[in-house]
Amino acid sequence: MGFEMLKAFFQLLCVALPWPIRRRLLNSVLGFSIDPDARVGLSVILADELVMAPKASIGHFNYVGSLDRLQLGGDALIGNFNWITGISSRSNSRYYRRKPNRRSELIMGESSSLIHRHYIDCTDRIEFGRFSVLAGVRSQLVTHGVNPISCRQSCSPIRIGAYTMIGTGVIILKGVQIPDFSVVMAGAVVSHVSAEQYSMFGGNPAVRIREIPKTARIFARTVREIL
Repeated sequence: MGFEMLKAFFQLLCVALPWPIRRRLLNSVLGFSIDPDARVGLSVILADELVMAPKASIGHFNYVGSLDRLQLGGDALIGNFNWITGISSRSNSRYYRRKPNRRSELIMGESSSLIHRHYIDCTDRIEFGRFSVLAGVRSQLVTHGVNPISCRQSCSPIRIGAYTMIGTGVIILKGVQIPDFSVVMAGAVVSHVSAEQYSMFGGNPAVRIREIPKTARIFARTVREIL
């Protein structure tokens, strides 16, 4: 905990420096790997590893807790006011000793987006496929929970498929694998989904509502922005 407080304090001390100088300090002192064409705003990042490819961006007022790894592919985006928590595997948490291969990670694929004011629980790995987007506000991705049968904490990874769009106010629970080329409607609670691509999911619990044409423009983007 003391080391994490020092990391946070160091980042706050550096926040007024020009970005090229701040980037070099973050890389040299904290061991981050931030490309010269990437950028971090006014945010606190306590992850053991931060890897940012060219044109990747982290906005303002984000909190990133003690993850094993935060990785942003080329042109990937984390917006503003997001709360991203984790439990690094080095902590040897007694709650997850039955999961020796657990990794507390957030992996953002090429041109993927995590927009604003979301809660992301990376007790286990969360992966966003390329060109996927967590849109809107106040969605929750939760990789851990209590098993009522064993009365034990458990955790499982979440994966958001490539070219998939998640609407506002969505809750996605541990172990969910959302297929590529999908849309999850606003307000859905996703505990499991079918593996069918080109699908729209919605409701509580979320189910497949209908097929989406393969010609839908959202599935053919070559730039991150949704126009």
